[in-house]
Amino acid sequence: MNKKTIIAALLAAILGVTSCSRDSNYEDKVEQVTVYVSAETGMFYNVPNTTLEDGMLIRIEGEENYICVAFSTIAGFTYEKGNEYELLVKKTILANPPHDSGSIRYELIRIVSQRKVV
Repeated sequence: MNKKTIIAALLAAILGVTSCSRDSNYEDKVEQVTVYVSAETGMFYNVPNTTLEDGMLIRIEGEENYICVAFSTIAGFTYEKGNEYELLVKKTILANPPHDSGSIRYELIRIVSQRKVV
């Protein structure tokens, strides 16, 4: 090998190592949010299966619109149809999400209020 090839290989190795080490500095972003859950349900596309499924309608405090998500979206929370909820939830935005799932995780902290809608 000549000097130029060795120098180019070393530079490539150094750049590779430094770019990998930057990835390890990323951290998940965690915050507490209030989530409103509608008494009504909706339909959403389950992306991995590409099927239309029944889900719960949620709205994050500060946002205008409800979105439809899977009933299992908020860990530790069991949805009962016909009830409205106000929830305090831990929202985690994953810095390095798995390829086969979303980048946001929700976990129930507590149910602030629950009201049966007739």
